[in-house]
Amino acid sequence: MIKFLIIFCFTCSHALFAYQKDLSIQFRWHHQFQFAGYYAALHKGFYEQEGLNVKLLEGAASINPLKEVLSKRADFGVSNSSLVIDFLNGADVVMLGAIFQHSPNVLLSLKEYQSPVDLAKGGAVSLLSGDQDIELKAMFLKEGIDLLKVNFVQNKNHLDDLLDKKVAAINAYSSNEPFFMTKQNIPFSIIEPRNYGLDFYGDTLFTSKELCKTDPLAVEKFRKTTMRGWEYALNNMDEIIEIIFTQYNTQNKTKEHLKYEAKVLKKLINPEFVQIGHSNPGRWEHIVGAYKMFDFIKGNRNLDDFYYNSEQKVDLTWFYIYIALAVLVAFVFAFIAYYIFSINKKLEKVSLRHKILFQNSASAGIVWREGYVVTDWNAQAQKMFGWSGDEAIGRSFFDFLVPQDEELRVEKNLKKVLQNYEMHIFINKNYTKDGKVVICEWHNTLLPQNNEDVQEVVSLAIDITQRYLEDERLKKQANHDALTLLHNRYHFEEVLQKRYSLAKRYNLAFGVAFIDLDGFKAINDNYGHSAGDYLLKTLAQRFQKIVRQEDTIARLGGDEFALLLNIHDENEPYQFVLSRILEAASKPVKYNEHELKISASVGVSFYSTQNDVGVEELLHQADISMYEAKKSGKNRYFVCKEC
Repeated sequence: MIKFLIIFCFTCSHALFAYQKDLSIQFRWHHQFQFAGYYAALHKGFYEQEGLNVKLLEGAASINPLKEVLSKRADFGVSNSSLVIDFLNGADVVMLGAIFQHSPNVLLSLKEYQSPVDLAKGGAVSLLSGDQDIELKAMFLKEGIDLLKVNFVQNKNHLDDLLDKKVAAINAYSSNEPFFMTKQNIPFSIIEPRNYGLDFYGDTLFTSKELCKTDPLAVEKFRKTTMRGWEYALNNMDEIIEIIFTQYNTQNKTKEHLKYEAKVLKKLINPEFVQIGHSNPGRWEHIVGAYKMFDFIKGNRNLDDFYYNSEQKVDLTWFYIYIALAVLVAFVFAFIAYYIFSINKKLEKVSLRHKILFQNSASAGIVWREGYVVTDWNAQAQKMFGWSGDEAIGRSFFDFLVPQDEELRVEKNLKKVLQNYEMHIFINKNYTKDGKVVICEWHNTLLPQNNEDVQEVVSLAIDITQRYLEDERLKKQANHDALTLLHNRYHFEEVLQKRYSLAKRYNLAFGVAFIDLDGFKAINDNYGHSAGDYLLKTLAQRFQKIVRQEDTIARLGGDEFALLLNIHDENEPYQFVLSRILEAASKPVKYNEHELKISASVGVSFYSTQNDVGVEELLHQADISMYEAKKSGKNRYFVCKEC
């Protein structure tokens, strides 16, 4: 009877208030698999089922989705992580979800340009209009390059300009242009923001704040059906590729190209581990922090208004509210009946003795089912994490317990738990209700089930924060210099040996530099050892900022430092890093009322196919070169002539 009443009420309300809305979405680029979810939602009838008549607007280099939405020429748009800059700088937009967990936005360059440093030395860099490609500009700032010294131009003929060498690099998608270059046997380089510590979201769905206020129902329906479309597209890629090939192929792509694009994008979306459209406020805060470092953000707005809130009020008639209340009453009765039934089933499955043991366990205990939804939460869990059972039960613990940077690893471990009844133990970070982070050792196992039961898992946690931090402290002491906090000699030699093995196996090249401070003894003699220690710490901080992420800087002892230069081949320019090292060493250091002045002598040797020597000989060559630099007048670097 209850089931019949629910169906009847929903059917009546739908018939009385059938929803119809014309909407449009502006893409960032030309039609391709990048927008597969929207094609799926349209052609599989998902939009139509919700009363939406959706128009797909093709993008181009000259079209800015943000301007199209704010000018009301489009209702929705697809942007990248720079959307948060637009918001903080005053644009009234709302982020509805991040389709790509990792941005496919890269710089595609000719082979001779392999880094932002190379591009800054010559050649134009072609980007989309406005700040659409701001994450690509951020790479240059990460490398210490003034943006005013880079020749940025607006994208015109895109790939044709690169092939005609009118530009040195273009904005590209890792899923798109590299396929063409590979098929044509054209040498190229991909310069990716992730390699410079800029791992941002990609293809972010957004709309205007005004539409969220005036028609929240349209926004909710469009967002929900779009995510459903993406889920269908990724599970039926061949079918959607056929639709794109026959109806949207404005770029004349082959099916092979579209399949390549689909494969790459699916990895970036990562639907096996992350819900499509998911975005984490903590990660957005990290993205904002990165942009603020480069002074891209001028405004100071509250990010809360940037995130979409699906619970916004919809302006409905009182009669519709009456129907909804009738449905709600029926649903409450049905829910109570189901809840009582499920409780009885659980009491049949779990003995009273086991229930008491779980609730009074010395470990924080939770029981969860598919979707990581909490079904039970013991007293120790409340004590350790802060949330009560009422606050936790019914929610996915990924929403409040697991930090964003731990989600993929935790989910991977939990999938192993669901595969068998063995005990699985792993360690991860967890949030508490007051925002602290605790490190827990989790013991996880499946609960026995009958055929009709929903599979559940019991997970018990032990707080090992102090033990873990102590272990990390001991590891850091073993691998880092106590004074400067740089890597020590032991760790440097370990990294060097690994790099040597890789280079030997794959015919790669790398460099070793010995850095010895000129005049350091006089600092200790004239001003004391405390001044010398302060100088060493200051120089260590400068060196750390100069070296690239892939390089390794270490203090060997005393006033000696070492640098491992990670290069692709012996012809790759390295002088820029060494020149900055010399500049940093010779810049005076203020200590009390004194100015401490020294310089550095640097000796460099390279391992390559031309200088195939062992590690000891390589270090010896660098040491000899360093003394040659001192003999030549100091404050310079000397490269081993035998290398």
